[in-house]
Amino acid sequence: MRTSKNKIAIMLAVFLAVLMASQAFAAHKVEDADMTYWVKDAFLHDPLVDASKITVSTKKGIVTLSGSVDNLASKKYADLEAKKIRGVLGVVNKIGVTPSYRSDADIRNAVRRRILNSAVIESQRMTVTCLDGKVTLAGTVDSWSESEQAGLLASEVRGVKDVKNDIWLEYKTERSDQEIKNDAVAQLKRDVYLSGLPITVTVKDGVITLSGSVGNAYEKDLADSEVRYISHVKNVKNKLKVEWWENRGARKKKTWPSNDALKKAVWAELDQDTRVDALDITINVSDGHVTLNGSVANYYQKRIAGKDVRNVVGVAWVTDNLFTHVEKREDWAIRDDVQFNLDTDYILESFALNTKVIGGIVTVTGDVNTWYEKMHAGDVAVRVRGVKEVVNEITVHRNAWKQDAQLVKTVKSRLMWNWSTFKVYDKIGVTVKDGVVTLTGDVNTWSERKEAGRVALHTKGVWEVDNQLTVDGYDYPWDEYHYKWSYYEPQIDLYYDYY
Repeated sequence: MRTSKNKIAIMLAVFLAVLMASQAFAAHKVEDADMTYWVKDAFLHDPLVDASKITVSTKKGIVTLSGSVDNLASKKYADLEAKKIRGVLGVVNKIGVTPSYRSDADIRNAVRRRILNSAVIESQRMTVTCLDGKVTLAGTVDSWSESEQAGLLASEVRGVKDVKNDIWLEYKTERSDQEIKNDAVAQLKRDVYLSGLPITVTVKDGVITLSGSVGNAYEKDLADSEVRYISHVKNVKNKLKVEWWENRGARKKKTWPSNDALKKAVWAELDQDTRVDALDITINVSDGHVTLNGSVANYYQKRIAGKDVRNVVGVAWVTDNLFTHVEKREDWAIRDDVQFNLDTDYILESFALNTKVIGGIVTVTGDVNTWYEKMHAGDVAVRVRGVKEVVNEITVHRNAWKQDAQLVKTVKSRLMWNWSTFKVYDKIGVTVKDGVVTLTGDVNTWSERKEAGRVALHTKGVWEVDNQLTVDGYDYPWDEYHYKWSYYEPQIDLYYDYY
């Protein structure tokens, strides 16, 4: 009798535990209506997306986007912003692209010229064709990053409706599948967003297959991009399932690696990224503070190196002292290419921007409406061959005015619904004075700090962001650390994010 009672008690305890767990899951599950609302809200604040032209619906966590936009970038960024909303399991992007008319010959010539003047693309074995505004890229390159950049440059050109990237990777040496797998497993383990998640990696003939589960649609894309830049990877088959209850690995478990361990992890991160030539980079680490010294081939590599490092588990602060070695070119040739790229860019077509070049240093002037447009113009200029530095003197006109109290509520709400910051939004203090947002408090990772600043800066009515967030558990020398995001720090995450 006693044994029977014990069994009943155990069964009852198990039932109650399952019931409580299911209730806890249900409490954290996001409703479809909430996802739809916050996806629309994200579009409303994104300078690249015209929210009035996009229809949003959600069913069982899958967001469907439809409508029509003026350029290819708006379609891609709408997809990205939707995936960044908490609870979104996937995105079906049915948005059409209807740009202003431009002849196929003009589009082809603009794409081809951008590829030829790019500081990133070395291969000349590419062909460009265009039919009814749809660009096709073909040929062979030595790395995935060159293929990626070619696609990016093509999608930026005014008048492009779509880009089909048929560029093939052609490696000059061989690597075993086991070596590629080891690098991929280590890469995922180092990432602050993917570490600890149940992701399985298999490799056959240079093709990586990812299986298992992640917490949202953006993490699925992130895992894909993390392993794609490993040397000799030919393709990635992403079979990850998105489960809304999935734990977030390193976000739950705080780690403080030793200086030596962190230095090794940072070096491995840079060494495995085919976009970065890390041979001339030196790394110093002190209690979570990583300093990069030395040189890289171009400004693109400098930015990617900084982004790589801040996503490593245990990094609390990054100082990027890298300088660039650039190809020697005549100033007139540099200016000609920079001006051409600005004039044919889909974002900047309505602005009269001017450039001058002295000793390889480009100065850009003119007027735009948003900080993103200003930073994008700088990005366009810095990717031209021969550019040593860009002095961005573009003026941003403040068009949207809102009450400070309203902005506080808006920024807090957007932090709560962002995939990266919702776990720490209650630790972030938000104050606003005359449209200038100040963020204070502690977050868990350097990447969360960066994303919080990006979310705040991309809130309509916000003029500047004074990002004073720190990473929990670390001390900061404020004289070097404290700066205003909106002026000193380029918004490179926005530019490379969807890749």
